[in-house]
Amino acid sequence: MDTPSSSPYGTYVIAVRGFVAPFEIGVYAHEHGRRQRLRIDLRLTVRRTAPRFTDDVATVLSYEGLVAALETLSEGPHIQLLESLADRIGDLCLSDPRVVEAEVSIEKPHVFPQIDAAGVTIAYRR
Repeated sequence: MDTPSSSPYGTYVIAVRGFVAPFEIGVYAHEHGRRQRLRIDLRLTVRRTAPRFTDDVATVLSYEGLVAALETLSEGPHIQLLESLADRIGDLCLSDPRVVEAEVSIEKPHVFPQIDAAGVTIAYRR
């Protein structure tokens, strides 16, 4: 059966780990009108289009574009929920037809004094 993830050449994984930027995010009144640092990790499973890599960046999914897109999102309007932000990032990841799966993890560090971070991890599939 031919599925979006099927490829005679298999898949590979790219990761963006530890992207940190200030976002305007949160449901509480004290979180509106100010930016909070978030940590974002991405893991994308990408369909290979050839049996071997040709050492040409044009033939692979570059993480540079992902980082630039995250920077643009960080400059956007207020978002209430980490889950909503994850959905936007998941949509962005799946906008490339080669991506068959994306995992988005977002952490809000030091949101409570008792913990290092609170966050969500959501998987997106075609």
